Amino acid sequence: MEGGCPLATRDLTLNLKNRGKAIDKADYGPMDPNLPNNEYWARMASKWDATPEEAKQMLCGNCAAFNQTESMMECIEEGLAPDRMKDAMEVVDAGDLGFCEIFDFKCAAKRTCAAWIVGGPITDDMEEGEDEGESEDEEYSDMRPGEG
Repeated sequence: MEGGCPLATRDLTLNLKNRGKAIDKADYGPMDPNLPNNEYWARMASKWDATPEEAKQMLCGNCAAFNQTESMMECIEEGLAPDRMKDAMEVVDAGDLGFCEIFDFKCAAKRTCAAWIVGGPITDDMEEGEDEGESEDEEYSDMRPGEG
């Protein structure tokens, strides 16, 4: 943590390294969420014993490890362009960014990975006392949903 922000929000190299781990260990993707990506969604569906249509609903944007609190969004914005906050906000909005608490990197709401957890995102509106998915974060390794 640096200034209350995860290092990966400020260090592009660390962010890319952590994103690479999410790609390698949990099939983070698809590369371009605006394309059909039928092969990707079929692969994810088989991991979750679901249909591709169901898998397409299991996104970072509704994952319990996707942090979009106001303070985290400020960290992401500042890390993207400390001198050009307006440009940074455009990037954040375009990607509907948040911070993955499992793999510690900035991620886009339209993507997913095999570590997806129902019940998100983490926001300032969450009721006090909610777990925010922390126990699942620590337990995740290379297991597929349903194997825990």
